[in-house]
Amino acid sequence: MPKVPRPGKAPTSADVARAAGVSRTTVSFVLNDVPGSGISDATRDKVLAAVRKLGYSPNAGARALRAGTSNLVVYAMPRWPLGHAIDTLLERARDALAERGLVLIVHGDRKLTGMDAARAWAELRPRAILADTWRCTPESVELLHQHGVQTVVLVGEESVPYAPTVVFEQKRIGVVAVDHLAEQGHRRIAAIVPTGDLREPGELRYVGVVEAAADHGIELARVDMPFDHGAALALARGWALAADRPTAVFAYNDEFAALMLRALRDAGLSVPGDIAVLGVDDTPLCELVTPRLSTVALHTTSFAEMHVRVLMDLIDRTHGDGLPLIPEHEPLVVRRDSA
Repeated sequence: MPKVPRPGKAPTSADVARAAGVSRTTVSFVLNDVPGSGISDATRDKVLAAVRKLGYSPNAGARALRAGTSNLVVYAMPRWPLGHAIDTLLERARDALAERGLVLIVHGDRKLTGMDAARAWAELRPRAILADTWRCTPESVELLHQHGVQTVVLVGEESVPYAPTVVFEQKRIGVVAVDHLAEQGHRRIAAIVPTGDLREPGELRYVGVVEAAADHGIELARVDMPFDHGAALALARGWALAADRPTAVFAYNDEFAALMLRALRDAGLSVPGDIAVLGVDDTPLCELVTPRLSTVALHTTSFAEMHVRVLMDLIDRTHGDGLPLIPEHEPLVVRRDSA
């Protein structure tokens, strides 16, 4: 009678082989679906039945060691907090990669850069890595390739010469936002730049705000502000008393926009009658507040699909290395009630 593994001990391929009455090589051929192995249907069925009975799952680490790679795609966490846009991107990318037999995992250490980051990621033996340009150097990308990482795709404000780059300009969000407000006739605009963890992307978006404001001859006021109702209310009360207050506010994202909606209302100002408010990300929150938030949508779904397509093209070697890869869609204003 075949031996059954002790309780608490994970079954091995040797256990499967004993249960099915075949060799470990045969088990490997069946589980890896090796073409031309000459395994009969009856033998295959016996092996698969033993796998189900024992609850056997191949050791991914051992398989990766043998193959020099795995079915993992590592997404290196950006240095600012995850929001709706990145969360949606990860969900779409996860689903699209799963259809291709790949598993998306998130590496949560935001501080690692350069060779330290490369060594940490290489320990996972992933098939591919998706990371921001600031985290990688030419040397770290080379180290990843030396450790069997087939594909490294970077994301940044501009392309780099040592890896394929998905170019995503945060400043385009600011440009699109101000262009929209200018089309609505606004000539005095306030732009919120978050303090704290969101300052960096806030600064990048503000660069676009400044450029577009100059192009349109708009009077621009920069507001550095934490995500805090007290700070927002103090700002709104000051505007309520000012004859030259801005007629529109570009908030960093939909959460800041909703914060300003509440603060402006508490200060006795109407939106959009006294001050228009424009957010970013097109989150579900936009439909839950009054007035409904106008926002800059980032086409997160198509952006995620493009990430996956780029990864798969590079894995299949159908795309040239080192080329900038421009997103197919510009940010687009979704017009609702607030701006």
